Amino acid sequence: MNLFEPSAARAEELRRLMDGSLWSSVEATLDGPAFRSASGRSAPSVAGSHPLDYGAYFDLVLTPPDGAPDGSELEDARAHLSGRLAGKGPGAPASPAVSNLSDYCEQQADRLRRWWDIEAENAMGLSGVSPDYLAAAQSHIEKALGFLSAAAPEMHGEVIAIVREIVIAQPDGSQRMDFGGASSFALWGGFTINAATHSCWPDFYKTIVHETAHNLLFAIARDQPLVEDDVDDRHASPLREDARPMDGIFHAAFVSAREACALDALLVHDDSETLLTPYERPQVEDMLEESVLAFHDCATTLHAQARMSDLGVRVLQECSAWIDANFAVATE
Repeated sequence: MNLFEPSAARAEELRRLMDGSLWSSVEATLDGPAFRSASGRSAPSVAGSHPLDYGAYFDLVLTPPDGAPDGSELEDARAHLSGRLAGKGPGAPASPAVSNLSDYCEQQADRLRRWWDIEAENAMGLSGVSPDYLAAAQSHIEKALGFLSAAAPEMHGEVIAIVREIVIAQPDGSQRMDFGGASSFALWGGFTINAATHSCWPDFYKTIVHETAHNLLFAIARDQPLVEDDVDDRHASPLREDARPMDGIFHAAFVSAREACALDALLVHDDSETLLTPYERPQVEDMLEESVLAFHDCATTLHAQARMSDLGVRVLQECSAWIDANFAVATE
């Protein structure tokens, strides 16, 4: 199976595998009375696993760069997971929910920040948005998903299978970088979008595809690395002002190619349906050009410098094959 081309069925299988691994790992990690009281009960439906379930698990087994959660946060993580094993809690919706960061209780919001905002030198300063900002974002996202469903139904199916929560946030003034959104393996199945950098549905369309692609690639590479480079080594990235680890550049290549796939599908759909406005079509065309060029810049770096695994070689080859079959890049 091609790992680049959109497939709702593959996304559903990855959701099943990721959730199955999560709850098996949770059962192996929890100990004591809370675990024993829950172990005889059914685990939550794999379709209902929420990014906060992943976050609670990773609170227990990993230390984020800014330090381990405190005792009360760890106890909250254990209680959350034990409760989910006991069948408590509503789980996640069957399609992406759009929420405000300020909708979460303090410990939940801290858990989201802890795993999305992990680089002190690139702090995002995530905070909630106003009700008006949230309502506007929800409207734009609904429209963006409608266009994605019509233009690229398999990619839309991937969003439905993988994404459980889209959290709208904005910087609180302490940020040290501009950002469009963020994803984390430790909050799999969700992502945040910066309302301050999104003003229209095409902005949300691109970011939804971008962040879903990160989550998809996290799942594809769940058992083996994409690159074998030292995580502390940094390299110039076409998508960031700061130097990035090679794994980050690989992710940038994949998500840029996925953006191109979705944006091209939108333009092809518009050729037959004429749904984009005279302002929107050139905007989407510019986005498409940026994504294709970003992919080529990332791929050039990867071919020249990365020590890719067999999986990484395969994924990049499949990305390149699709890009080369659909776009020509002028060279001087």
